[in-house]
Amino acid sequence: MKTSSKKRNALTLKILTYAVLIVVLIYTIVPFATVILTSARSAKDAVRGPFTWPEEWSVIENYIEAWKIGNFSKYLLTVFGTLIVATLAGYSFAKFRYPGRNVMYYILLIGMMIPFQTIMLPLYFTLKSMGMLNSLTGISLLMIGTGEGFAIMMMRSFFISIPDSMIEAARLDGCSELKVLTKVILPNTFPAWTSLIVITAMGAWNNLLAPMMYIFDQNKYPIPYALYAFQSAHTTDYQLLAAGMMISMVPIVIVYVAFQSSFQNGLMAGAVKG
Repeated sequence: MKTSSKKRNALTLKILTYAVLIVVLIYTIVPFATVILTSARSAKDAVRGPFTWPEEWSVIENYIEAWKIGNFSKYLLTVFGTLIVATLAGYSFAKFRYPGRNVMYYILLIGMMIPFQTIMLPLYFTLKSMGMLNSLTGISLLMIGTGEGFAIMMMRSFFISIPDSMIEAARLDGCSELKVLTKVILPNTFPAWTSLIVITAMGAWNNLLAPMMYIFDQNKYPIPYALYAFQSAHTTDYQLLAAGMMISMVPIVIVYVAFQSSFQNGLMAGAVKG
């Protein structure tokens, strides 16, 4: 009897567990599915509501229009700019010995502790004096500069994990410092790069405050703030808004899924040594 009662309790617990997991799964998938369907609807069909099957499809047109309005291609400058600067600076801090190296690195770390809200006004006048206010280039350079602290720290930690003997062997073979970097170091940097691309892209994609402060032209809105461009005082282009949301989410998901193991290895490399 006791054995039978334990089996029933275990079965009941398993059923309840699966029931809760199914509810959570539905709660997670339904909003995502409605966004996908809405992004594929025509403008006329989008007003019918998100829980109806589309009668008129407009997939390619919606995504092309959302891509243009959102300036998605121009905003990739932030990711690649951060990656290049962080790689060069991180390698310098990790493998070169020169006066003031540690002081500059610690100043960089201290800069990470300064909240963005405290420097918004000085940055406004800095961009204005440089003629980069209300420009995507100015916003990209701003986000590269404010995000370099963590990026450089992460790349430095990764480069420290690379044995000095590998670099010395390349130097003994007659490689210049540039060849050491391009032929020896960079081919082994892929795990750290994938990690940094995901983190930087997520930060850039989710940054809403900087565009609100320094961009005034609707045609120049970057990714997060551009989603507001699909809305007006009286109407909302739901199909374009959904397409813009998909474009802003999908690249991050694809990069993470494709390079998940490299992403984890890059984070572990930065955590073990630093």
